Amino acid sequence: MQRTWFVLPLFALATLLLHGQRQREFPLWEMRAVTPQEVSPARYKQVESWELDRMERDGWELVSVAPFVLQNEERGPEGRKLVVTQTYPAYYFKRLKPARER
Repeated sequence: MQRTWFVLPLFALATLLLHGQRQREFPLWEMRAVTPQEVSPARYKQVESWELDRMERDGWELVSVAPFVLQNEERGPEGRKLVVTQTYPAYYFKRLKPARER
């Protein structure tokens, strides 16, 4: 009988905790990557500072900056293959989804 009085409150507490966890809602995020744009074959334009300012004004939070590496293979003189490596920064943002889209 004493064991029942010990187990019953534990069972009730576990039931309440599990019920509370089931109703929790997690935030939904939008993600966006801003990368260099190709302006002509093998030529890229870096991300402008005004683009980053606009993202901030629109409520985007900067999460990460990572290298965006491009390798272009071209044929050079005498048929030799030239490899040109270009590195630009890529920017990754997140923000909460608006309530109407959840």
